Amino acid sequence: MKLLDNKAIQIAIKNFKDKIRHWQYVFFSLVLPIMFTIMFYFMLGTEELPSGKTAFDYGFPGMITYATAIGTMNAAIMFAGERSSGMLSRLDTMPTGRKNMFLGALISESIFLSLQIIIMFVIGYAILGLYFESPLALLFGFLIAVLFGISSVGLGIIIASMSKTVEIANAFSLLFFMVIIFLSGSLMPFDSPIVYFTPPFWAKQVYLQIVVMGHGLGENLYSSSLIGSSAEVIPISLLGGLLIVVAYTIVFIIIGIIIFQKKTKF
Repeated sequence: MKLLDNKAIQIAIKNFKDKIRHWQYVFFSLVLPIMFTIMFYFMLGTEELPSGKTAFDYGFPGMITYATAIGTMNAAIMFAGERSSGMLSRLDTMPTGRKNMFLGALISESIFLSLQIIIMFVIGYAILGLYFESPLALLFGFLIAVLFGISSVGLGIIIASMSKTVEIANAFSLLFFMVIIFLSGSLMPFDSPIVYFTPPFWAKQVYLQIVVMGHGLGENLYSSSLIGSSAEVIPISLLGGLLIVVAYTIVFIIIGIIIFQKKTKF
């Protein structure tokens, strides 16, 4: 038995080509994070802190999280569009099936997210010369970002299932995305217990402490990116934080699959 049906791969290729043809996806998924990255880079400056790193070295993991969290909007818009066009209803009567539709979408979104992260890495680490502990740590950070991106796709599917039109899915996913990103402290430090209930916080903090700080999985997480300032150590290890990111990903994908597989009338 094949792990992936050829139909799922074909759908993934089709979805990826459709995303490239629509400049809105490229703008929100690529141009916007790049603009914010450059803006924050010049705002925070390149002056070294007592730790020997710059403020933006600590801030860039939040930009990576921001770029991957956009997958929530992309997935919500795409699946809402398939619902509005009647594609899901047609799939129920065709050999293609919703399973292949879901897998194809998940593959295409994951590939697109990976390309986003690679472009952000090139800008941050190759062009701007930001600090990273080691190539291995950077690879680990890449995997964390992809994992969080996949969870964002699952959340987007859930949002799409509750939206009657593409416009509603777009508006609701954008609102949710921006609120959750700010509450997580990804774009700017936010010292509040609220951060612990936001998926981006765990992905950003694990990434930050492994890639920038060089911490091991057995060391404890900090409450925010203000390490050495007002951030406090919390009784959860980086491994525990990573498992929380994994848990969010699994839960969002499972809920998304359950909702997506329901053959209700669209």
